[in-house]
Amino acid sequence: MAQKTTSSVSAFVEEVTGIFSQYWGGHYEVVQTFFSRKPAQEDLVNWLEWQAHKEIQSIPRQAKSILEMYENLDEEVERGEMRHEAYEMADEILHYCVLTDILEMITGRRRPAREFVGSTSRESVALREVRRQGGRGRLADLVGSFGGPGGGTAFSAAGMLIDGGPVERQLAAAFKIIHDQELHHYQSARFAFDQNVGQADSSELPGALEFARNLARAHFLERNALFSYPLSPERIAEIDAGLVARFDPH
Repeated sequence: MAQKTTSSVSAFVEEVTGIFSQYWGGHYEVVQTFFSRKPAQEDLVNWLEWQAHKEIQSIPRQAKSILEMYENLDEEVERGEMRHEAYEMADEILHYCVLTDILEMITGRRRPAREFVGSTSRESVALREVRRQGGRGRLADLVGSFGGPGGGTAFSAAGMLIDGGPVERQLAAAFKIIHDQELHHYQSARFAFDQNVGQADSSELPGALEFARNLARAHFLERNALFSYPLSPERIAEIDAGLVARFDPH
């Protein structure tokens, strides 16, 4: 096994944290900017439809996983694992419900869940590719596990400050629900990362760091795309350079 030092691990953790907090600040600014400009209804509806799909699309996989866990519960599968998966699925369903309630209020019609489709923007395709390729090793998996919820916490933190009429108040309440649950997921995943990073082989650090950079930026760019590009290319370049208020989930 390659040797590692406490300083190298500490530097890695600090750099990963800095990368994510930089782009989480971008997530926050995307939502803040989008709603400050009184978005067109079409743009708001598009985002709600895409976000509804993101929340509900994992349910078949999660339900199958829970059924498989049940077959070996309290034997090969710990009950805590099953509880965790069930709570994760329940959170996604709740997010879907509060968002589609708002969508139905705006459009005046209810749509079957299977009608919602994911974004096909170049940014969404790029993010899926980053996640598909992933990093190499357990450490990269741990990095990815808290990166997503951190971005979810950031964008919903901005969203729950929305003010205005009935739709805006409903949106703020929905974002508050999402924020609290995303923050919980972030804290759990970040704890697992902090507990395990010291056990990683030093050979994993460069690949995990590169994955963190690619994931953080791609996730931020997709967020900007889903909200109809409220941040300009020039502003994105500034955020890439670190000229942004960093966001620390708490």
